[in-house]
Amino acid sequence: MQCPKCSHGRHGVRSSNSQLPDQVVRQRVCQACGWMWFTVEAEVNRFAIGWSTASSKPVLREAVTLELGFVPQLPPGRPPRGHITNCYSGNDAPPVVGDN
Repeated sequence: MQCPKCSHGRHGVRSSNSQLPDQVVRQRVCQACGWMWFTVEAEVNRFAIGWSTASSKPVLREAVTLELGFVPQLPPGRPPRGHITNCYSGNDAPPVVGDN
């Protein structure tokens, strides 16, 4: 995996959360530019995987599309640190908040 900002090939994992049985989220940081991003580990169908002839390592046969699933509603007020508060799928734009 390369840094999404500078394409550098070396990065480290700052933190990893696998407390829930069906998801693993990792915070990564680029060693070259310091850019921080998150990755999610997901299970894929075994038929979506092929084998590289050059390196004999598993590779995706085609792109995998992740769909936004159920996001629990948090109680009103300030959510606990680290909770996802706004999720948008596809090309949905976030709502604009302004004075009405």
